[in-house]
Amino acid sequence: MDFLANCPQYIANGLANGCIYILVAMGFNIIFNSTGIINFAQGEFCMFGGLFAYTLAASAGLPLPLAVVLALAITAAIGGLMERLLVYPLRRAGVLVAIIATIGASIFFKSLGRILWPKEAYKVPEFTPGNISLPGATISRQFLWVFGLTIVSVAAVYLFFNHTRSGKAMRACSVNRLAASLVGINVMRMSLYSFLLAAALGGLAGLINAPYASYSIGLFLGVKGFTAAAVGGLGNTFGAVAGGVVLGLLEELIPGFLTVVLGVSTGYKDAVAAILLIAVLLFRPQGILGRGVVEKV
Repeated sequence: MDFLANCPQYIANGLANGCIYILVAMGFNIIFNSTGIINFAQGEFCMFGGLFAYTLAASAGLPLPLAVVLALAITAAIGGLMERLLVYPLRRAGVLVAIIATIGASIFFKSLGRILWPKEAYKVPEFTPGNISLPGATISRQFLWVFGLTIVSVAAVYLFFNHTRSGKAMRACSVNRLAASLVGINVMRMSLYSFLLAAALGGLAGLINAPYASYSIGLFLGVKGFTAAAVGGLGNTFGAVAGGVVLGLLEELIPGFLTVVLGVSTGYKDAVAAILLIAVLLFRPQGILGRGVVEKV
């Protein structure tokens, strides 16, 4: 009975975490759609977003809205530089080489973050401090921002890909990059746009993941975001939403059930993401909303 009584709190926590995973997963999807690359440095964009927001708002004393905008702009610029300095030169080297290069970029960004922000954690200012009491649950006011900004981001990404020329061009690249280039689409410019947009989304995930940020948070959020993208269907915007929500809820409900009902430790909470990812890859590799690909041989 205690488990059922705690379910509203588990669901609220799961939705809050799931919204963060959605933003990270959409970053994975955008770059994958435009380039075919899985960018393993996506989590480090979250790190930059959170830590630049801390530096600009808490250290430099800028108003929080201005600090947020500047943190997003700087993180997007880092994404753009990464594309120009790393991915663009490897454009003829193949997707696998580019993916390996993003792993190197992830390690470099994390090391850079450790040098610039050596402490284990920094307190990022919340948009609206305080908590709200609901029947059966207590949520932070920051959750309302997380929820609202996630909805706005999902809608903006959907509208961008379906109602703008650049978005449609990026979708064309995801179907066939060679054919897209033959009809006049600048494939490499679309690649640059995808990194700018994915980095901004990652930065947003990092800075609204208040109140703490650290140089090591990139790996954590990167793994969770990739799992959400794969579970929902890699490359699918609404798949990222489904994957993020499913992962966030299962991470709260399963450990809650095991602890309250069975008395098992929750020390392996993070294993839920790994088990879920393996299960999806084994039984539905295209993800919840993904479509299987049929290849003629």
